[in-house]
Amino acid sequence: MSHVLSCERPCPFFFNLVRAWLFAIVQLMSNWLRLGLLVAGLLLLARPAPAEANPTNDIVQLVNQVRANHGLPPYQVNGALTVAAQNHANWMSQTAIYSHTGAGGSTPQSRATAAGYNGFATENIVGGTNMTPRQGVIWWQNSPVHYSTLVSTRYVEIGVGFATNGQQNFYVLVAGRPAGVGESPLATTQPTTRPLIITPIQLAEPGEDGSLIHTVRPGQALWSLAAHYEVRLAEILQINNLSENAILQPGDQIYIRLPEGMEPPPTPTPPLTHRVSAGQTLWAIAAQYNVRLADLLWYNNLTQDDILQPGQEITVRLAEGQAPPPTPTPITHHTVRAGQTLWDIALTYGLTLDQLLIFNGITADKVLQIGEQLRIRAPEPTPTATAVPPTLTSTLPPAATALPAAVATMALPTPTVSTLPTPTVVSVVAPATEPAPDNGPSTASLAALFLGLLVLVGLVWRWRQ
Repeated sequence: MSHVLSCERPCPFFFNLVRAWLFAIVQLMSNWLRLGLLVAGLLLLARPAPAEANPTNDIVQLVNQVRANHGLPPYQVNGALTVAAQNHANWMSQTAIYSHTGAGGSTPQSRATAAGYNGFATENIVGGTNMTPRQGVIWWQNSPVHYSTLVSTRYVEIGVGFATNGQQNFYVLVAGRPAGVGESPLATTQPTTRPLIITPIQLAEPGEDGSLIHTVRPGQALWSLAAHYEVRLAEILQINNLSENAILQPGDQIYIRLPEGMEPPPTPTPPLTHRVSAGQTLWAIAAQYNVRLADLLWYNNLTQDDILQPGQEITVRLAEGQAPPPTPTPITHHTVRAGQTLWDIALTYGLTLDQLLIFNGITADKVLQIGEQLRIRAPEPTPTATAVPPTLTSTLPPAATALPAAVATMALPTPTVSTLPTPTVVSVVAPATEPAPDNGPSTASLAALFLGLLVLVGLVWRWRQ
C-alpha cells in the first residue's frame, strides 16, 4: 500500500522564511534610501550661497581693468571717498536729479572734505533705468571728460557709491589725490558743477530685417545710447554718418544695428587738428580722437606737464604722406617741483619706487629739494676696454725621423684584456596586492539574491496550485 504525501497548504515554516527574506530586503532598501537623503541634505547645506551682486565693487573692478589696459596702476579704494560717493548717490536717488551740485549746494570737493578726506577730489556720475555697472563705465568711456578721470595719473584713490529709487540706478565715482602728493588742491581747476541731465532710455526691439533703430527722446545723447546698448560710440557714429559733435533732436531715428546684408557707409576721414576748449586736458583730447597720449605729445612737441590754452590748435593725426617730426630725445632727468614725492615721480614716469631709488643711489627716506635733478632712466653702462691677448709664437718640434727597420718590425706585446665580473641580477618582486576590503554585499549580489527570491516565490505559488 503506497502512501502519497499531500499538503494542501505550504508549511508555516516556509512562509515565515520567505516573509523574513522580504522584510530584510525592504529594511535594507529603506536604510539605503534614508542614507541617500541624508547625504543629499548635507551636500545642500554645505553648498555656498550665491554671492549677492555688489554694484560698487563691480564699478571698482571695471575701472581698474580700464586702467590696466592702458598700463596704469589700479586705483586704491579710500573709505572717506566711499562715504562721500555714497552720500551723493543717496541724495540723487531721493531727488531724481543728476548733478554734481548736491545737498545744500555742496560740491565734490566739499563733500569729500566733509567725509574726512584731506586732498583734492573730482567726481563722475551716471545713471538710468536698469543701468548696470558695465553700462555706466561704458558711458564714462564714451565721454572724454569722464574718461579722463578713469585714466588719469593725477588721482590715486577712489570711492564708489550706488543707490536706486526702484526706477533708476545712480552711480557716483569720486577720485582723489591726498594733500602733499603732487599738485596742491587749490592749484587745480575744480570740476564743472552744472547739472548733468540724463533721460531714462528704453531699449528698442529688433526689426524683422535684423536692424535695431532707436527713436531719440528729449535729453538723450549719443554717449547714453552707446552705453545702454553696449556698443562703441564710434560704431554708432559710423553707421549713421555722424560726427562726434552731432546734436540729436527728439524724434531722430538712430541706427544701433544695420539691417542684415546692408553695408555701413565709408568711414569719414578723421580730422587732423583739434582746437582746445576751456578746461580740456591732453588725456581728454587723446581719448576723444582715440590716439595714444605719447603720440599726441610727440606730434606737438609737448610734455605731460604743459598747460593747454583755450583756442590753441594741436595736431591729433598726421596727414597721409606727412613726415612725422623728429623723435624727441628721451628725457633722462626730472626736476623736482614743490610738493612732489619719490613715489609720485616714479608713478609719473612708469617706474617702481625701487627702480627710481636704484637709478639715483638713494633711499626711500631721502628729503627732496625743489629744483633737484633725479635720473628717471637707467644710466648707460660705461664701455670697458677689451684687453688684446699677446701674440703667441709657437716653436714646432723637428720633423720625426723614420724608425730603423729593426724597430719597425719589432713584435709588440699583446695587451691583456681584463675580464669584468658578471653583474648579479637582482629581481625585485612587486608586493602582492592586498585584497580589497569587504564593504558588504555588492549591487550585483543583491540583485542575484532578489531574483532568486522571485524564483522561490514562483515555485511556492506553483506548488500551491
